[in-house]
Amino acid sequence: MKKLVLIFAFGVFTAAGVQALPVNESPAFVQTVQDKVEISPEDLPQAVKDTIGESEETKELTISKAYQITDDEGKVIYKVKFGTEEEGITKKYDAEGNEIVEE
Repeated sequence: MKKLVLIFAFGVFTAAGVQALPVNESPAFVQTVQDKVEISPEDLPQAVKDTIGESEETKELTISKAYQITDDEGKVIYKVKFGTEEEGITKKYDAEGNEIVEE
């Protein structure tokens, strides 16, 4: 009988201790939802194609992959991969053809 009372008391104190723990209400991270769709290089907006063709860095390179990315606010950017996987570069552009430089 004593064991049963001790087990019951231990369970009650343990449950009370767990409830007394403070809860961290601040978010640990913010998750951004993005929709990423692979598109054909021909489907890039003309402004993006013009910027690529005018840039000394990219005008001679072949586009290997192109993506249209839409974030949770509806903003569309284009991610373009040039060259091969080993020796390629990646650039991002907005719909108006402006290069997005990440700091």
